[in-house]
Amino acid sequence: MLMRILDRLPEGTVAVGGGLVVNGLAAYTFIALASRDLGAEAYTPVGLLWALSFLLGPGFFQPLEQETARVIAGRSANGLRSVVRPAAILGGSLALALAVVAVVAAPWIVDSLFAGHGILFVALLLVLVGLGTGHLVRGVLAGLGRFGGYARYFIGDGIGRLLLVGIGSLVLTDDVAVYGLAVGGAPFLGVAAALTGRRSGATAGGPEVSQSATATATAMATAPVPDAVVSGRRAELAALAPAMGFLLVASVSTAIVLNVSPLAVELLAGPDQGDEAGRFLNALLVARVPLFFFQAVQASLLPKLSSLAADGRLVEFRHVLARLLALVGALGAAAIVACALVGHLVVEMAFGAGFAVGRRDMVLLAASSAVLMIVLALAQALIAQRCQGRMALAWFAGLCAFPVVLAFGGDLFLRVELALLATVVTAMVAMAVLLARRPGLLH
Repeated sequence: MLMRILDRLPEGTVAVGGGLVVNGLAAYTFIALASRDLGAEAYTPVGLLWALSFLLGPGFFQPLEQETARVIAGRSANGLRSVVRPAAILGGSLALALAVVAVVAAPWIVDSLFAGHGILFVALLLVLVGLGTGHLVRGVLAGLGRFGGYARYFIGDGIGRLLLVGIGSLVLTDDVAVYGLAVGGAPFLGVAAALTGRRSGATAGGPEVSQSATATATAMATAPVPDAVVSGRRAELAALAPAMGFLLVASVSTAIVLNVSPLAVELLAGPDQGDEAGRFLNALLVARVPLFFFQAVQASLLPKLSSLAADGRLVEFRHVLARLLALVGALGAAAIVACALVGHLVVEMAFGAGFAVGRRDMVLLAASSAVLMIVLALAQALIAQRCQGRMALAWFAGLCAFPVVLAFGGDLFLRVELALLATVVTAMVAMAVLLARRPGLLH
């Protein structure tokens, strides 16, 4: 049975999954420590930093990873330099723009989201730079089939966050600052871990590279370039930018879907509900355990599908995607049943009685997570087919459903949970229809 399950997964999933196991255990240890040390009310701004970091980080920088991995895996670039350099230029420009916007909005961010803790804003800036760098490195590693290095990123990020908590506790007296700076500094340790260690040859289906290819790619991105190739470099940048633009729209929409619910709870909570966002976030983290590990599939799925699409092997493309969707659907159903039985008990046991939620909350959150895994798999298929614009349209359609359902009112948690579920179901239907309309994918 285990071998049959593994056979349905794209190559590299097991390696990345191992890194995610370590990262996941470290992440939930971090959240449990923060929840118990800070208490529900003081933990809320740290939890919102966590949610906001994944809204601004992967939301804006995921296109760097996706497009870099797709182009390298599809063998449509003339060497690593033609991919890494324009991606780095676009990513650096985007990071600078986000930093400027964050500084302008700093008073509102600090007062409304971080409860006056200015140090959390500093941590947010660190997150922007760290995750931007991390996604570019991960894109190169995924495209080259170097999933061992990809896995080391998650290990360094997770373990590094706990190490930073330990170090911060020795030199800082503000517990909020300790946990906030640990969130901000962890991605840098993940990048360091990814770029060190053993570098083996590329896996099957990826381009052939030497053992120092990843280091060479980094050097290429910073090496001086003769004037004779400047115009070619500009052409490469112009070719990459449109796809990156569509991916940026889709990625921001994805990040909003993933992280908007705890922010919505915070903004809609009444004066006597200051700890509700923290309670909701922890329940969401437990319900999304399968989604967290789905990152392993996502990291290796895009290069695999991109390679098949580039070679015109549509029959195998359909076969890989269909088997994966069947597996994801089964795992999602199992997660819903598990959350219905013991989900609320796990939340209370892990984070304390102050974070207790109801059984209904866990079932609805697990259902939205299960559908979201299907949506993410369909999104990778659309990217591999170079349908970034259609994917962005599907995410936008789903996102429009969120405020519509949210406007109905009622119980705070219930209205947010139903809005989240409506969002992912809408996006799933839209992506399935758009993918089915691609020539050659149905027959």
